Parts: sequence; structure tokens; C-alpha cells
Amino acid sequence: MLKRLGLGLLKGLLIGGAIGAGLQYGLHWTDATGLLGFLLSMGVAGTAGVFAGKAPWREGAWIEATLKGMVGVGLGALAYWGLTYLTFGFPFPGLEGTHTLASLPVVFAPAIAGVYGSLVELDDTGEDGDAAKTKKKSDGPKARVDVGDDDEVEEDVGRKRRDRRRKA
Repeated sequence: MLKRLGLGLLKGLLIGGAIGAGLQYGLHWTDATGLLGFLLSMGVAGTAGVFAGKAPWREGAWIEATLKGMVGVGLGALAYWGLTYLTFGFPFPGLEGTHTLASLPVVFAPAIAGVYGSLVELDDTGEDGDAAKTKKKSDGPKARVDVGDDDEVEEDVGRKRRDRRRKA
């Protein structure tokens, strides 16, 4: 369980960190407030939902990945809305003045993606559906045998042996 939690946190931090750093340092959007902040957090959480847990390119996993991504979009917006109420300012290296937590994409994007990625990874069972089916099929007997007729069969075998002995 802790392994899954750490793996989901790592996936989310990588996805959120890459997107947040790309916007802040690549496009120089150092202030992502308002609608841009909501859209960014929705995109980051949706992307983390798609790639955390079962990989979307595995057979039959695209539906699960799509649903996790759609839920991530909603939860990402909810998480950003909650972060907007944290109004204390802090200095950030390389930027002048103080900034709130919800205004720096390189800070809030990995946080939102990391939390949602770890939740999705914890929810994933890790078992492949085909492997579980084949395991169940090979565990039990293939045919059912009625044990009530065993006495009659044994009597018939005994009679045939006695008849052979008498003839010989």
C-alpha cells in the first residue's frame, strides 16, 4: 500500500511539475490566477488521473483511464478553489515580492496532481483482469463427478471379476 502511495505521488509530482514548470519557466506565466488557474489545475489533475493507476494503453483500460481523468478534472477545480482561500503570501526564489500559493503554477500544479495521482494509484488493485480469470479457471476441477453411483460401479466391477475367475 505504501509502495502504491509513493508511486502515485511520484507520478503526480512529475506530471504536475512538468506542466507547472513549463508554464512558469517556459511561457513565463508567473501568475496563474482566476480562470487560468482553474483550467491549469483541471488539466493537471485530469492528466494525472489518466496516467496514474492502470496504464491507459493496456487492453480494456481506456474506459477506466477516461473516467479517472474526468473525475480528476472536477476534483482539480475543487482543489484549486480550496487553495484560493489560503491567502498568506510567501517569497518565491527568482520572483519579486510575495505570492500566494494559488498563484504560482510551479507550486500548486504538482501539489494537486500528486494528491490526486496517489489517490488513483491507491484505488488501483494492480491485478490484471485476464490473469485473474485464468487463475480462477485453472484452480478447480473441470468436470463435476457424481459420487452417489460409486457403490454400484464397484459392485459391477466385483461381479465381473468373480465371473472371470469362475470361468478360468
